[in-house]
Amino acid sequence: MDAAAARIGKLLPGLAGRGVLLAAPADAEHVRRMLVDGGYAVAEAQGDATGMREAQAAIARALRLPPTAGRNLDALVDSLRDLATWWPDDERVALLWPGAERLVEADLPGFLTLTEILRAATDDLWRGGTPGDRLFETVAFVRRHGVRELGEASA
Repeated sequence: MDAAAARIGKLLPGLAGRGVLLAAPADAEHVRRMLVDGGYAVAEAQGDATGMREAQAAIARALRLPPTAGRNLDALVDSLRDLATWWPDDERVALLWPGAERLVEADLPGFLTLTEILRAATDDLWRGGTPGDRLFETVAFVRRHGVRELGEASA
């Protein structure tokens, strides 16, 4: 698998970020379709989390991680490192995080903690195509906060 060609930023060049990319909620269906067409397995965090622990639990559930990953940050980090265990048939996994702006607005430090963990997982999981490698990225859907719709990004 050519990781450079498969990165979400290559499929959707209007998205901002690396590892955790920001997208406008209006683009959610387009993003999902492009990811599926690009060979990604797509997991979606559910819920309207306004606290870090709620968001953490939603992310862990979406990624089919053990329950401890939803309540313990160290367990989340460890479980993400073992993503191949939870997604054995999928080399490309994308986490969609709708409503991420709720956490940004209610608990910015919590949002930053979770996005740093997700970014680190992106870096840790791809080692150049060795067995067990996973291309993992997150798309956080954020209304406002400078995030533009894809059609606006090229305008």
